[in-house]
Amino acid sequence: MLSAHPAFRRRPTLGQFAKQGGWEAAWSFPAGEPPAPEILRAYLGGAGEVAFEAFFGDAFFGLRLQGVAAEVEAGAQACMAAMAEAADGAALVGALARRLGCDGFGRKLAFAEVGAVNAWRSVGAFRIDDPSPAMPWLDALLRAPVAHHAMHRKAIEFAFEDPMPHWFALPVSAPAAPFAIDRTLLRGALQAAAHGGCDR
Repeated sequence: MLSAHPAFRRRPTLGQFAKQGGWEAAWSFPAGEPPAPEILRAYLGGAGEVAFEAFFGDAFFGLRLQGVAAEVEAGAQACMAAMAEAADGAALVGALARRLGCDGFGRKLAFAEVGAVNAWRSVGAFRIDDPSPAMPWLDALLRAPVAHHAMHRKAIEFAFEDPMPHWFALPVSAPAAPFAIDRTLLRGALQAAAHGGCDR
């Protein structure tokens, strides 16, 4: 599973929530200083959807919670509790499976996307339906708007639909502006997914 990738072998460093896919206005906080339950409740404001991400340096894991307001709030509080107890990415995924009452994270890959971190929607992501390490789509990616956007780091997200929408993301850009896509990082991320137990 991708949670065993070396990039996830550390404690979470940052958590964030975004409603309705608005990552450009994500609410971020240090993993060691999670919001109090009443502050999280006020942020949610009765929302029927919210996404959560936990960062491990430049790598991150995320999931989307959907349902009636009480279910979404309970799930968001479970994310906070899981992040607080997690020693690394594998522990976080395990804690979320227990607290959310589901299993099967990271098993059946749906697709991958390369996007700009916290600007996924506004910059536009490049979708990869067959994320093969051979990268037959590389030229198209390098012509896409996301490859020329110089203001945000780039990542590849490996997206899964069961048991709920969730994703693992690994960095694929240089560490400083203009954040050019690094082919070696990209190929390494694809190989990790191919050998990490992700079924198609």
